[in-house]
Amino acid sequence: MYLASDSEEIMGKKAVMGALTLYLDFINFIRPVKKKLTQEEYGPVRGWTLKGENNIFGGQSFLWNTPGSAWMSRALWEHYQFTQDKKFLKSFAYPILKEITEFWDDHLKRRSNGILVAPKGWSPEHGPVEDGVTYDQEIIYDLFSNYIDAATVLKIDKSYRKKIMEMKNDLLKPKIGRWGQLQEWEMDRDDPEDHHRHISHLYALHPGKQISPLKTPKLAKAAQKSLTARGSGSTGWAMAWKINFWARLFNGENAYNIIGNFQTLVNDQAEVNYNNGGGVYSNLLCSHPPFQIDGNLGYTAAIAEMLVQSHLNEIHLLPALPTNWKDGYINGLKARGGFVIEELKWKNSIVSSLKIKSLAGRQCIVRSPNKLDFSSIKNVKEKKEEIFWNSDILTFYTYTFTTKNNRTYEFTKFE
Repeated sequence: MYLASDSEEIMGKKAVMGALTLYLDFINFIRPVKKKLTQEEYGPVRGWTLKGENNIFGGQSFLWNTPGSAWMSRALWEHYQFTQDKKFLKSFAYPILKEITEFWDDHLKRRSNGILVAPKGWSPEHGPVEDGVTYDQEIIYDLFSNYIDAATVLKIDKSYRKKIMEMKNDLLKPKIGRWGQLQEWEMDRDDPEDHHRHISHLYALHPGKQISPLKTPKLAKAAQKSLTARGSGSTGWAMAWKINFWARLFNGENAYNIIGNFQTLVNDQAEVNYNNGGGVYSNLLCSHPPFQIDGNLGYTAAIAEMLVQSHLNEIHLLPALPTNWKDGYINGLKARGGFVIEELKWKNSIVSSLKIKSLAGRQCIVRSPNKLDFSSIKNVKEKKEEIFWNSDILTFYTYTFTTKNNRTYEFTKFE
């Protein structure tokens, strides 16, 4: 195993942060142009959205992707969640989150029964244009959730926050269809033989958090049904999505199998078969003419999701560990809440050692597949939980404790 030197690790972090900063700056730079173009398309609305292809000057092409700006805004909120940088949240992220929220405040359609739906939506790149498409509804739900949380953290805009909370409650929610699937559209038209590479209606599973086995097991089961029906093949970037989806569903074996498919080389000279050709080229770039970097980046994100998850405001250890990775070690992964996993070791799929550094002094919740020794930490609340999932009883141990800035907390396997 190659271990990077300190200088190489620092340079790597700078490169990652540089790329992230460029993306956040890109979102900020295009706002004035997008506001103008949005009003030309949708009338006198506040905020902005965009089409599917965009450049740094605000130019755009392809089709209008109405929830596209809401999806982009997730990066702003995620950056805060990982860093806990309130200055960034207040001065940079919050104004953008609010104006995109205002677009949907103006653009949503309220039906006679009070339900709010996104008008004329589309489930990329699949199906008809109509109201209440699941993809749109899930992204708006996610946007409203993030806006509410941001306003709560900053203790501002109390009245508007209350309004958005009410609108969030009125949104059309995900539905379970006739064969147990998560419906891609409000109408129950999903075909169980459909193997389309896009599975856009699973946004609420990943990167969103509206659906999870821990919080919404019935919807998670429906999402699993849809994912199974779509199959394990596809083009490279779509396989990266599927690995992330299976990780969020705690299925390390399916995730691992698709990793094998993703790593399969394709013929550089052959046309890509969207259903079976996938994988990577010999230079390891994701195979999609000419290539799509989201396949490579999505793959690395999926590996992290298999080992550590934190989207439910807790640090979940080894949520989707395949049997082929029964022994292992990681360090340096960050978790939401301002935490760094300085060390995570496991043996025979059991956590043997854990070191977590707190960068923000927040309360920490650790979810482990096995009982841990926390004798070196004061005032820890331990809880054993069991959930029924996929015909199995999953046992977890959660540990809740208060942290201090820049302090490391250690756990070991309970003997």
